[in-house]
Amino acid sequence: MVLELFGPTIAVAFQKIFISPYSKISTLLQYQTNINSLKNERSCLTDLKGRIEEELELADKEGKIPIREVKTWLQDVENTEHVLNSMDSELANDACLHGCVINCPLRYRLSRDAQSKAEDVKQLVRSGVFSSGVAVVNPRVEEVQHIPGQPVEGQKTSLEMDEILKLLTDDRIRKIGIWGMGGVGKTTLVRTLNNNLSDSSSSQLFDIVIWITISKDIDEKMIQSRLAQRLKMSTSMTESTDENAIWLFERLKKEKKILLDDVWEKIDLDKVGIPHGDAHPGCKIILTTRFMDVCREMETDKEIKVNVLSKEDAWVLFSQSAGDVVEREEIKSLAKDVSKECAGLPLAIITVGKAMRKKKQPELWKNALYELRRSAPYIRGVEREVFLPLKWSYDSLQGKNIKPCFLYCIMYPEDYSIKVSELVHCWMAEGLIDESDDPEEPYNRGFAFVENLIDSCMLEPGMQEGKVKMHDVVRDVAIWIASSSGHEFETFTRSGRGLTKFPEESMKESLRRVSLMNNKIEELPDCLITSSKLLSLVIQGNPLMGVPEVLFVGMRALRVLNLRETRLKTLPLSLGFLGDLRALFLQNCSFLTELPHLGEFKKLIVLDLSLTNIQELPEGVGELCNLRQLNLSYTCELVNIQAGVIAQLSRLEELEMQYSAYKWDVSGPQSMGRATFNELGSLMCLRLLYIGIESVACLSLDLSWLKKLKKFNICVGWRDRDYFSSTKYNERFVVLSSIDLSGEARFDELLANATALCFNNCRGIRSICELLESGTHAFIGLKSLTIKNCKEMTCVIKGELVQESVLPNLEKLELLRLSNLEYIVEGMIPDGESLRKLRIIEVDTCNALQCLITPALLPQVQSLEQIMVVSCSGMSVLIPTENVAEFSKVRDLYLMNYQIWRLFPKIHWHGLPWGVSQCTSAPNLRMPSASITKTQYVR
Repeated sequence: MVLELFGPTIAVAFQKIFISPYSKISTLLQYQTNINSLKNERSCLTDLKGRIEEELELADKEGKIPIREVKTWLQDVENTEHVLNSMDSELANDACLHGCVINCPLRYRLSRDAQSKAEDVKQLVRSGVFSSGVAVVNPRVEEVQHIPGQPVEGQKTSLEMDEILKLLTDDRIRKIGIWGMGGVGKTTLVRTLNNNLSDSSSSQLFDIVIWITISKDIDEKMIQSRLAQRLKMSTSMTESTDENAIWLFERLKKEKKILLDDVWEKIDLDKVGIPHGDAHPGCKIILTTRFMDVCREMETDKEIKVNVLSKEDAWVLFSQSAGDVVEREEIKSLAKDVSKECAGLPLAIITVGKAMRKKKQPELWKNALYELRRSAPYIRGVEREVFLPLKWSYDSLQGKNIKPCFLYCIMYPEDYSIKVSELVHCWMAEGLIDESDDPEEPYNRGFAFVENLIDSCMLEPGMQEGKVKMHDVVRDVAIWIASSSGHEFETFTRSGRGLTKFPEESMKESLRRVSLMNNKIEELPDCLITSSKLLSLVIQGNPLMGVPEVLFVGMRALRVLNLRETRLKTLPLSLGFLGDLRALFLQNCSFLTELPHLGEFKKLIVLDLSLTNIQELPEGVGELCNLRQLNLSYTCELVNIQAGVIAQLSRLEELEMQYSAYKWDVSGPQSMGRATFNELGSLMCLRLLYIGIESVACLSLDLSWLKKLKKFNICVGWRDRDYFSSTKYNERFVVLSSIDLSGEARFDELLANATALCFNNCRGIRSICELLESGTHAFIGLKSLTIKNCKEMTCVIKGELVQESVLPNLEKLELLRLSNLEYIVEGMIPDGESLRKLRIIEVDTCNALQCLITPALLPQVQSLEQIMVVSCSGMSVLIPTENVAEFSKVRDLYLMNYQIWRLFPKIHWHGLPWGVSQCTSAPNLRMPSASITKTQYVR
C-alpha cells in the first residue's frame, strides 16, 4: 500500500533497490533447503513412476495397453528427469568448490532452479494419480486371426467340423486330439475351423483363439514367444521360461481356445504356461498330430481320427486341382484312375492334380498312372510334397527294429489285409523280435509293434479283426525307402503286378527281401540264383507247378519262404540247403500231397500246412525242436500222425487243426500207434489250441492242463460249420455237438475252463444244471452260452438243482430252435450273482416258451441291454403283468413275427434307442410314449 502512494515508477525503482537484492540473498541462503526439497519431491516421483510401470507390466501380461494420459505423463516425467539429470552434474561441480565465494552466482541459480523444479515435480506427482486405471484392453488383439489357405469341402469334412464344434460347447471336454496320417488334412481341417469361428456362434465362448504351429523339435521358449506375440505381450517376455510361464498362465486362464498344430511329441503345458484340466475349464486346447500316442500323453478328453476322403470327395478335390482338363473325353477315365491311385489322401491328390494341370495329351496321363502304380516319385512335386513329409513319420518311429518291421508290410499287395499273427511270425523268423524265456513275450512285443504302427498312422485296421493293411500312398513311400540301393533291408517287391515271368535280372545279391505275391508266374528259373543275403522270399498266389532243384542253393540265408496258394505237388530236395529257415508257409497248396524229410530245419519256428492234401504228417517233424506254430487246419486227407511225434515238439505254442480229417486215437491199450489227444497235455509251452475231436472217448479224464492255455477252440463230436467263428467271448470256446451228455463226468475240466460254450443237437440233457451234479464249477468263467437244436432241453436253469450262484459272469445267452424249451429259469434260484451280468438275450424259434422273463428271472437280469425274440409262436408274454420293473439299460429291442403280444405298460424302457417289431397282428402291443419318442426305427 505504501509503494502504491508513490506511483508505479517509484514502486518499480524501490523494488529494484531494496527488495530484489534481498530476494536473491534469501534464495542463496535457502540453497540447501531448496536442493533437499527437490530431492524429496524427485524421490516421490521416482517411486510413483516405478509403481505405474509395474502396473503397466502386469496390464501388458493381460493384453492391455496404457491409456493416452499415462503415455503423456510418462513422457513429461522423462523430460523432467532429463533436466534434473543436467542439474545433478552442476550440483556435483558446486560440491567440488565447497561453496566458496566465487561460486555464489552458480549456487544462486541452482537454488532458484531447484525451487522451480520442485514445484514442477510436485505437480507431476499430483497428476500421476489415474482413478480409472493406467491401461485398457488392447483393441488390436483380434478374437480370431484368419489363417490363409484354401478351405476344405465335402461331406466328410462337414461331419468332422460339426463334431468339433459340438465338442467345443461341451463343458466336459477340455482337450481335443485330432490325429491321422500325414497329408490327410488335419491342418487344413483345423485351419478351416479357426477361420470359421470368426463367423460362428461358438466364437462367443472364447475371448481369443490362438493358432500355433509346433516344430518337430519342441521348443518351449518358441511356443511362449508365439503365444506372447498373439497376445501382444512380446515386450514383457524374459529369458526365463519359468517366469514367462507364470505371466502366460495368468493371461490365459480365462476363456481361451488354443490350436496346437502338428504336435510330434508331448508338450509340457505347465512348463509353457498354458492352463489345462478341470481346474481351468475356460481354456480349451485342440491339437493335431500324426500319433495317437501323443493324444494319450497329452491326456486328451476326446480324439477324432481324420480319415482319407471318400471316392467322390477325392474326385472333386482332384478335379479342382487339375482343372478343366479332366473333363476332356480322352482324359477323364485316365484322370479318374490317377485320382484313384492317390487313395483319398488330400496331400497326394492336390500335388498330383497340380502336376497334371493343363496337360492335354493322354500319353502324359498314361505315364503318370504308370509311375504311380510302380510307387516311383517321378511326377513333379511328389517326392518333395508327398513322400518326404510322410517319411518324417517313418523317421519318427521309435523302438528297436520297428522300422524294418514296418517295411516288411510292403511284401503284400495294395489293399491286402495282412494277418497280424502272420506278420509277427515273419518278424520273429527274420530275427527282428528278440527271443525271451517267456514264450509270450515275443508275441506281445510284436503285437505292441503293430499297435504302435496303427497309432502312428503307418498301418490301418484291416477289414477283419486281427488284420491290418497299409494305405496305398504310405506303401508307396515305404517301397521308395526300402528299394533304395544300400538300404539295410533292401527290398524288391512286385506283388499284384500281373507278372508272367520271374524277374531274374532284378535278383541282386544285395537284396534282403523279395515279394512276387499274387502274379501269374508259372515257372521259376532253372538256374542258380545267388542271393546270399536274402532273408524272405514270397511267391504266394502264383500258378507255379514246380520248383527247380537248384533254385534254393544260392539262398542259404533264407529265413522266410512263402509258397502259399501255388499248384506245387512236391518240393525240391534243395530245400534242405535252407538250414536257417524259420518259417515255411504252404497254405492252400491243394495239389501238395507229400513233403520231403523236414528234420534238417532245426531252426524252423512256423510250419503252415493248412489246406494241403497231405495224408500224413511229414517225416522229421518230431525233430523240429524249435517249432512253435503248427497249422494243420483243413487238411481233409490227413489220416496219420504217428504216436509221440506231437509230444516231441517241446516248444510248440500254437496248434491249429480245425476241420482236419485226422481222428485222434483213443488213449490206452486200444491205441494203434497213432497220436492221441492225451499227448497234448505234455506240451508245456502250448498256449493256443484249435482242434476237433470225433468222440468223447478220445478225451482223457485229466484235462487240467487246459488251464494254462491262453486260447482254445475245442469241438467234441460233429463239427458244426461255424464253431470256430471268432467273437470277443471265444477265447476259450467249447462246442459239444451231436453227442449224448448223460452221465459224462469227463466234461468237468473242459466246461470249467470255458468262457464260451455251445450245445448243439445234444441228447441226454434237459437243463445245464444236470452237468453240475458231477462237479462244482457252476460255469463260473462262462461269458457266452449258446444252446441250439437240443430237443430234450426244457429249461436252461432248473432252480431245484441249484445250490449256489450259477452263470455269475454270463453276458450273452442264445437259445435257438429248442422245440421243448418252456422256461429260461424254472422255479426259484438262490439269492446271489446268478445271471447278474447278463446283457444280451437272443431267442429264436422256441415255440414252447410262453414268457421270456419269468418272476424267478426278473430280479437277476437288471443289466440287460439287448433283447431279441424271433418267431416264438407260443410266447404270449414278454414280462409278466404282475411285476413292475425298470429296465434302464436296455438299448436294443428286436421283436419279430408274432400273432399276439401283451407288454406290461408300466415297464419303463428308459433311453431305448432301437425298437423293431414285425407282427402280423399285435392288438395288445403297448409301449409307453416316453420310450416311443426315443425309438430310432420301427418296422
